[in-house]
Amino acid sequence: MKLLKIFDKRENKRGHRPIIYRDSVRGIILKGTKILLVYSETNDEYKFPGGGAIDGEMKKETLKREVLEEVGKEVGSVNESLGYIDQIYNDIYDDKKYFYLRSYYYFCEVYDENFEQKLDNYEQDLKFVPKWVTLEEAIETNQRCFDNDSKYHWTERELFVLKLLKRMRPWEALRLQKDLKYLILNYQKEAQNIAQDMILNWLMI
Repeated sequence: MKLLKIFDKRENKRGHRPIIYRDSVRGIILKGTKILLVYSETNDEYKFPGGGAIDGEMKKETLKREVLEEVGKEVGSVNESLGYIDQIYNDIYDDKKYFYLRSYYYFCEVYDENFEQKLDNYEQDLKFVPKWVTLEEAIETNQRCFDNDSKYHWTERELFVLKLLKRMRPWEALRLQKDLKYLILNYQKEAQNIAQDMILNWLMI
């Protein structure tokens, strides 16, 4: 899996310090020209649905649980990985320790049915709501939040991924993929019809 970026936000780097490690998994959910994100009505910014893994949980299990909790959508399939981002900063609970967060990003698809969110207390305070938006809208909103010195560690990380997706133009790739599947399916049907005609003609000889 590809390392996309390292954000080292340690205020000082004096000698050895204990490091607290945590892995998290985040979903990239595309539909048409929009992306499903978590919107904070308190901060006016977007983040990718996802969160930290529970002990013993596989990445796909974490992703499915977090997406269901944060945006109320059931994941139908977990597809290829975009990569991962590492962040290291001073632990907010113990300034004698560092906190090392690794965020894995996966493309995934969700079912249409909506479920009730199950938010943690801090997520409720931030008033998290699911929202389908364009990449341009999300980038503009998060850029404004970042320029205003957002205090949250995810702001810069999510802005980086949003801009990366914009450069990748994933919707064009998805459209081409769907067109290819359509052509293959039609080709298979046409080939099957030709084969049936050949068999019928052979039986009639």
